[in-house]
Amino acid sequence: MSKYINKRIYTDVESYLVTEIDEVKGTAMAIEVEKRIKPKMIPGGFAAHCPDLHREFAEAEPVICKGAKPFQIKRNKDGIWGFKHEVVALALPVKGMKEEWLESKKDNPNAEIKGDYIYLYETTKSGKRKTTFEKLGTLSDTCGYFYDYNF
Repeated sequence: MSKYINKRIYTDVESYLVTEIDEVKGTAMAIEVEKRIKPKMIPGGFAAHCPDLHREFAEAEPVICKGAKPFQIKRNKDGIWGFKHEVVALALPVKGMKEEWLESKKDNPNAEIKGDYIYLYETTKSGKRKTTFEKLGTLSDTCGYFYDYNF
C-alpha cells in the first residue's frame, strides 16, 4: 500500500507519494504529487474567493507532478523522513558572468555549471561540500496536498 508525506508550507501542503519502503533500513523512494482542481472563483474585494476549497482538494485524486522524478529518502532517528543534499551558497546565471570568471571556476570542485546556472557550494574547514538533512515529514495514509487559492 502506498503512503504519503505531507509537508506543510505556511497555508499550502506539498505531498510526496512514498513507495518501496524498507522499514528495517529506513529507506524509501518518493515522488512529488499534486491534486488538480478547478475551483469556483467568486469575485469581490481585493481578490477572488474560493469557497469550499478544502472539500474540493479532499475529493480530488493525487497525480504525479509534471516533470517530477523519484528520489531516495531516509528516516532519521526521530522518525522524520527526508533526504541529504549539498548546501548551495550561491546560484548565479551563467549568462551574466564574464568568461574569465567562469573559466576560473571550471576546475573548482565546489563549483558546478548545470544548465543556465553556476552553483557555488558551501564547504567545511577541510574543503568538503557541506550537506544538510531536508526534513519532509512522517508517513500518512492520505494525500493532504493543498494549495490555498485565497492568498
